[in-house]
Amino acid sequence: MIETHRLLLLPFTYELAEATLKSKEDLINLLNYNVSKEWPSPQYMKLIKIQKDKLQQTPDSSAWGRIAIDKETRTLFGEIGCKAPPDEKGRVEIGYGMVGEARNKGYATEMVIGFTEWLSSHPEVESISAECLVSNTASVKVLKKSGFMIIREVDDMIYWEKSQK
Repeated sequence: MIETHRLLLLPFTYELAEATLKSKEDLINLLNYNVSKEWPSPQYMKLIKIQKDKLQQTPDSSAWGRIAIDKETRTLFGEIGCKAPPDEKGRVEIGYGMVGEARNKGYATEMVIGFTEWLSSHPEVESISAECLVSNTASVKVLKKSGFMIIREVDDMIYWEKSQK
């Protein structure tokens, strides 16, 4: 578990993926936390369906994907993780999302900083990257505040990196 001032970032395990796919009630019972009515997003639900088998085959991979819980309300509201474990050069790419009601409260920045600090504690991680649309001003602000630097812009995408060494 990763703990920040206001958040818990819990590993998203096979059991949690399975419960999420079954029903919100199953997830709440397994987690022992509330779950936002908006979570998971349709986009993240598709990813869960893909990731479930991988999580069953390699349970340790759950460390690289987290769900975000507000400690005060005890509510799951988002997710953050690496798109894959570190590659042979120690690179990881992060992605994150959250429900609408959690936006504009600083949670995304807190998630990204907490998660990237955790990643930085792993010697196999040399650099952390992210990408977002130029038009996604909220993510641009989050990544800047979290210490990411723009490495290039191509068409409507911005590519970011946060060096670890």
